[in-house]
Amino acid sequence: MRKKEPSRGDTPLRRSIRLQQEKTGEQMQVSKEPQHSKERSIDDILQPRESIRAHRHVIPTKEPSPPPPPSRGPLLVSGPEAPKDSEQAMLEKDNVLPPFVRLKRLDVPQEEESSPHQNKPKEPQDPNVEWEVVKDQQARLRVLETRPRRTEERAAVEQGAPSRQGMVANRTLRQQARVGLTPRWWGPASQAQARKEADPHKLPRTALPPKAGGKKWTKRLFSLPSLCLLLFLLILGFACWYTWRYGSPVSFLGLAAAYGQWGLSSLPRLWSRTEECSTQCSLVLVESIPSSLTYQPDDPHHLSIYQAWMDLLARANSSVDIAAFYFTLRDSDIKVEDPSSQQGRDVFDSLLGLPSRGVKLSIAVNSPQMSEDDTEELARQGADIQYVNMKNLTGGIVHTKFWVVDRTHVYIGSANMDWRSLTQVKELGAVLYNCSCLAQDLGRIFAVYNMLGGEGASIPAAWPASVAAESSLNRPLKLQLNGSSAEVYISSSPPALCSAGRTSDLMAIVRTIEDAQAFVYIAVMDYEPQCSFCKPRRFWPVIDDALRAAACDRRVNVRLLISCWPHSHPAMFVFLESLSILSQKPLGCPIEVNLFVVPGGGKRPPVPYSHVNHNKYMVTDRLAYIGTSNWSEDYFTKTAGVGLIVNQSDHDSITAGQEFTLRHQLEQVFLRDWDSSNVLPLSSHRSCAKRD
Repeated sequence: MRKKEPSRGDTPLRRSIRLQQEKTGEQMQVSKEPQHSKERSIDDILQPRESIRAHRHVIPTKEPSPPPPPSRGPLLVSGPEAPKDSEQAMLEKDNVLPPFVRLKRLDVPQEEESSPHQNKPKEPQDPNVEWEVVKDQQARLRVLETRPRRTEERAAVEQGAPSRQGMVANRTLRQQARVGLTPRWWGPASQAQARKEADPHKLPRTALPPKAGGKKWTKRLFSLPSLCLLLFLLILGFACWYTWRYGSPVSFLGLAAAYGQWGLSSLPRLWSRTEECSTQCSLVLVESIPSSLTYQPDDPHHLSIYQAWMDLLARANSSVDIAAFYFTLRDSDIKVEDPSSQQGRDVFDSLLGLPSRGVKLSIAVNSPQMSEDDTEELARQGADIQYVNMKNLTGGIVHTKFWVVDRTHVYIGSANMDWRSLTQVKELGAVLYNCSCLAQDLGRIFAVYNMLGGEGASIPAAWPASVAAESSLNRPLKLQLNGSSAEVYISSSPPALCSAGRTSDLMAIVRTIEDAQAFVYIAVMDYEPQCSFCKPRRFWPVIDDALRAAACDRRVNVRLLISCWPHSHPAMFVFLESLSILSQKPLGCPIEVNLFVVPGGGKRPPVPYSHVNHNKYMVTDRLAYIGTSNWSEDYFTKTAGVGLIVNQSDHDSITAGQEFTLRHQLEQVFLRDWDSSNVLPLSSHRSCAKRD
């Protein structure tokens, strides 16, 4: 063991204190203590390890250093006359230096002094070890105690010993070494302090100063430009989602204006659950056959439109939505009482009684009408009437004809809300019962018409998501029609009234023709590949080209059954002749065109706008189409209309006893009319189109 050096008269001063004395020129008084024997102990408070590192590695900083704390006097050294707790009292007084380390000198064997890199010797068993100032670099020390700095003790020491001037230099160097002047709750210094408080006998490996850029980074993150950028990114993300979801990258200002016009009820419920709907549907083909038109007993016969309408009104419990060209269910429009108008009066009386039963009646009708007697009477009884002036919106009319009852049952067909459509005109349509999936989608088209009603209405830049299509050519509804699997969707025209995802009526017709593999049968009132109401008129070959390609390129059998009556346009027959001539050599395309004539009732004076084949349907070997529009450009680009497309080509899914699908029923109806005695060749068009 090394011998202790003889005690000196003066206690050695720290280097930081001597530097401070040289700068200030003040002569500090150092207390002398008497000499004692070798067993005398001296309590020495060593400089904290953190401040020693800071003194050795001073990191320059741009931030100004805080003013030095109040000056302190020299350290007090306890003598032999000090009480037993003098050591603890001195530690509490000097607790202003965070944190201090208490060291114990260990006895080192003499043979190990020359080899300091060997293993550490075992600790002595005697805990009573005297303390003295350590100067030997080869001496081995053991940490006995560490104590963190306490704010309240620091304040007490500062108030109790204000005259300590010897610690000014050390504290100034220590504060300059700290880059962050105030410890932050996220900084490394605070984490190290927390570890010390948790375990006072365990020191951290390193005492790194807090990062100076943390505060600046936080300020930049929560600054006004950063928040504005974050808000912009959120809006941009919503716009991208809206475009991806609804496929309508249009002006959001126009969308906001549309919302302001229609109210908050039209806002899309982005977070609401999709309402479950029924897919097990019953479909019934319905017709109106004038009394002057007779068929053979074995020919197909279907439910009358009058019976279908009365049945739907009897089923209504909550709502009835009707979109129509005009309302003349009573014969008051012709000022003549006709016995055949009784069915129309029955329908009108049933509509008139709906509000009294608690059923909401909503009607979207074209404006202006020839007669508003029926709609005004219904409005007085509580019906909601929306007059849609399509001429001001698109230059066309509302030619749609459909019903939606309780958002569950549907009617689509060619029949207008006219008493003649029930008894004097040949009509065809379809009724779907308990088919809420399709009814809800058709109800969205009705909502579009309802939004356009009233004065000052306009077509928005983008339709709200609440009226977006739920079925389309690419995403048809998967339904069961009379037990047979089917893919169904609703088309609409014109394109300006097609909401997000909606297939246009013209696209549905062209794709149905292109999908045919064996035959295409068409029954419409008017077929004109031109813009009939444009001035000047122009050629419009969209559907005509599709039919020519199907017959001449793919050799699909094409048949057209066109109505002939006194209101037929003479130009229509010219286009039909140009189409049928392709059947001659050298092309020999399988195209046939015939005319269908409904015989008059022989009454005088005759009922105007009656006795005509008003059908608007198409059937192929794969698909069935029932529409509400005549086939000319005006009806697909300016006029409002809808179409029902049903695909039941998967014969494996047809169950036993359900082989008569809608496609098959339409094919049988077409062949019945094609082979009837009411059909004339195209060359006889002058006789049937002669005006009285």
